[in-house]
Amino acid sequence: MPTTLTHRPIDATLSVMKAARLLGVHPNTIRAWSDQGRLRYYRINARGDRRYRLGDLQRFLAAAETSPLSTGTVGPAGARTSGRPSRMRALSTPSPRPDAPPVRPRAADVSVLAELAELAPLARDLDATLAQSAHTLRHALGVEAVAILERRTDAFVVRASAGSRRPIDRPITFGALARANRRGEVVVSSAASQPGWLPIVARAESEIVAPIAVGVGAATNDDEADVGWGLLVFSSDEPGRLTPDDTELAVAAARLIAASIRTAQLAEDLARQAHRADALRRVSSDLGSRLQLDEMLGSVIDHSLHLFEADRAAVFLQRPGGRVEAVVSRGLSDAYLAAVRNFPRPSIASAAVEARRPEWAVDYANDARGTSMREAVVREGFDTACCAPLFDGPDLLGLLMVYHDRRHPWDADELVTLEAFAQHAALAVKTAQDYTQMATWAAQLQSIQQLGARLARLADVREIGHAIATELRQLIDYHNVRVYRLYGDNLVPVAMHGQVGEYVDETPEQLRVKVGEGITGWVAAHKIAQNLRDADADPRTQTIPGTEDSLDESMLLAPMLYEDEVLGVVVLSKLGLDQFRDDDLRLLVIYASFAAQAMANADVTERLRAQSAALERQLNGQRALLQITESILSTLDPNDVLEQVTERLATLVRYDTIAIEVVDRTSGLLRPLTARGVHAAEFLMPWEPGETGLAPWVLAHNEPALVPDELADGRVFQGPSGAVAGSLICVPLRGREGANGVLTLERLGDENRFGDDEFELVKLFAAQVSIALQNAERHSAVEIRARTDDLTGLLNHGTFQEWLVRSVASAEPFSLVMVDLDQFKSVNDALGHQAGDRFLGAVAKAIVSAGRESDHVFRYGGDEFVLLLPRTDSDGAVGVAERVRGAIDAVGAAGTSWAAGGIRVSASIGLATFPADGGTPAEILLSADRACFVAKRAGRGRIATAAEGLALAAEFSLKEPTPVDPPSATHAPAGSTAEPTVAA
Repeated sequence: MPTTLTHRPIDATLSVMKAARLLGVHPNTIRAWSDQGRLRYYRINARGDRRYRLGDLQRFLAAAETSPLSTGTVGPAGARTSGRPSRMRALSTPSPRPDAPPVRPRAADVSVLAELAELAPLARDLDATLAQSAHTLRHALGVEAVAILERRTDAFVVRASAGSRRPIDRPITFGALARANRRGEVVVSSAASQPGWLPIVARAESEIVAPIAVGVGAATNDDEADVGWGLLVFSSDEPGRLTPDDTELAVAAARLIAASIRTAQLAEDLARQAHRADALRRVSSDLGSRLQLDEMLGSVIDHSLHLFEADRAAVFLQRPGGRVEAVVSRGLSDAYLAAVRNFPRPSIASAAVEARRPEWAVDYANDARGTSMREAVVREGFDTACCAPLFDGPDLLGLLMVYHDRRHPWDADELVTLEAFAQHAALAVKTAQDYTQMATWAAQLQSIQQLGARLARLADVREIGHAIATELRQLIDYHNVRVYRLYGDNLVPVAMHGQVGEYVDETPEQLRVKVGEGITGWVAAHKIAQNLRDADADPRTQTIPGTEDSLDESMLLAPMLYEDEVLGVVVLSKLGLDQFRDDDLRLLVIYASFAAQAMANADVTERLRAQSAALERQLNGQRALLQITESILSTLDPNDVLEQVTERLATLVRYDTIAIEVVDRTSGLLRPLTARGVHAAEFLMPWEPGETGLAPWVLAHNEPALVPDELADGRVFQGPSGAVAGSLICVPLRGREGANGVLTLERLGDENRFGDDEFELVKLFAAQVSIALQNAERHSAVEIRARTDDLTGLLNHGTFQEWLVRSVASAEPFSLVMVDLDQFKSVNDALGHQAGDRFLGAVAKAIVSAGRESDHVFRYGGDEFVLLLPRTDSDGAVGVAERVRGAIDAVGAAGTSWAAGGIRVSASIGLATFPADGGTPAEILLSADRACFVAKRAGRGRIATAAEGLALAAEFSLKEPTPVDPPSATHAPAGSTAEPTVAA
């Protein structure tokens, strides 16, 4: 009996000897079964030593015990036994009838399916997995052959088989194969039941064919969800050998084989994706290292063929004018490349360009997008075409075309890879094109340097002309040379050198001509060099005024052409006929080309100088602007800002008149603030309602304006002095809510009018001025709020202290009037605090109206007020105090709403004069306070002087003012203002 190893794990591995003991056979039998593929094993070293997994041996043993073994019967896994009894016998298996097919227990089927299931996760090597599956199934069934066939385009190809006879590839229409593939069902066939039946495996008597369906996630055009990958075939030489159980086993086995195939496909896809990612990285590095366009494009082709397993490829580039033509290709004929040049519509290429992504088609010859080039595609013979556009931002650089001779549906991963590859290729193409262009320029510059070194060192047109006139002597013998420069349609001589005869006395005025006039103008107009062997006989020539009409003279003329543009003409003259050879003309043409290059360089240099000078002026102007605006921005008084604007802008821009106007908040019209210069008086004239001009236009549109010519612009208002020639710059001064003023500059005269650079500078300056004015306005508003009492609008206690200190420091006489309301508490008690606030506002207005224009009124405390009277003695202070007392009494007099409410408030007033009543701020304030106290103690509604208060000097100290409560009303009282209030 076989040895049992019960204590070992199912995945333990055994040597040949231990495996033989377990199965109860000779070790050589184990080796024979292994070599025949009937028993799975693992090689563990290079010598070929084998190990057997315990689970495999137990399944093998179970299959042997459920199969009848006798002399000459099929042994384990289909092995024929010898005539002697086997040690592996079934313990209780009944003997079948001689004419009945062998019965295989269900456990054997389950065992075989379990073994197939174990192969699925290990299906990295698909061919090995399929071969192992075929061997496992043949051994389990005991049939003659098991085959696994893969469906291709037009045939079933054998991928794996087990048995003595190997099946061959069959066409896709072959018998049972076609039925099983078409229907997706198991087909059972036999020679006994189907006369004329053709077996798949030669000489077979019965066969089972089961479809192997593998889900496909390829990006195909018909979006197949599930396709038949291939077929599983069981083939037997015995009629009736295959049973319905075999059919069920075939279906289950086909599913498990499909799982192995899916696993292998997934592993292959993952490996392919990893390979492509790595390949893209290497491709990007390779393309980025190539700067020669042809070499780089060849590398693009080679990489695309390798990455996408393509048969042909080509790169088409877009040429100037929109032409698209192949630059590098592999495997494509010249006839095809010529036929698809510019890719007519419809085509895969035009569709890819419009979609800006790769487009592909199988059977391209019959695809609707390939109808325009069907004949060329048919002649070329490929099946699938894919096009990836090469874009540099919005610009099309070209196309990458990849072709497959056989049908090749592109899946999503391939398309993503192709799109990424095309991006790398586009970047490489652009880099190579830029490099080629730079290399061409470098070569041209080197050639110019070598052949025209002396001319290239010159940067002035007249210097170049004189150099030409001097150096040509070394090449050609002549009597006179003239170098013309084209300005507009005039040919102006910039250099001339006459050596003999008439040529010596020529002047530039005599030689100046227009394009098309004379032989020189003709050469400039037609760009054709001329060799006049007899200049006098040529009808195109004109005699220079003041020279001999008939003169034997030869002439050479060559246009100075730069990029097909005439920059001038070089003219050589020599007395006598036929004095110049054609070789001389060729030399002159070559030299004229270098002269043109030198002239062009001089033009560029002159423009660069002009631009550099303009940039330098801008830089200097902006530097000065920064210095000026730094000072302006630090000024917090609006009037000072405006004064600095008019003074300092002259250091940046020359002007004849400057004016600043702001919007009057009441009328909405522009109001002149300041103006200086020639037309200052006219700019200071106020604007009338409905009046138009440049300044109102700028204000309305909130746009700056540059007027090069005042006379030609209808927006300009012509003042009393009449129309004047000049230019204007008018820019808005912007506040937080839009334009609130304008800055205007005028420059008189036709020459040197305002330019764009000055316009930009003034706009920048105006922006800084606007910021400075806003800062000054904000500061002024904040300062006013900080110095003003919220309730009465009068200057507050803190401001009073500052004025008092400043007044004492000035050492000029002044007087203080201290006002303390009597019985003010009765107002709050009777009518409430809001009414009290209104009453205080009315009192404040009354005090201001009673004071003089030079007097300053302050709210000293809750119901206390102070008047500071500059340059006023005690008698004058008494007069002001009397008017204040009367004005306060009038607030609550009979007939007023306050009197109707039972309110009657008077004021006690104390007076003090500096320096008679005190030499310091504290002393003068104490004197006024004592006098006020005396007035209040004497019966209220009275006026007392500092002298009267001296009686209390020993027992009285300066009392603190009554605290000022915040206004209880929601609005300021009528008559109060946001500005510091002075007596009217």
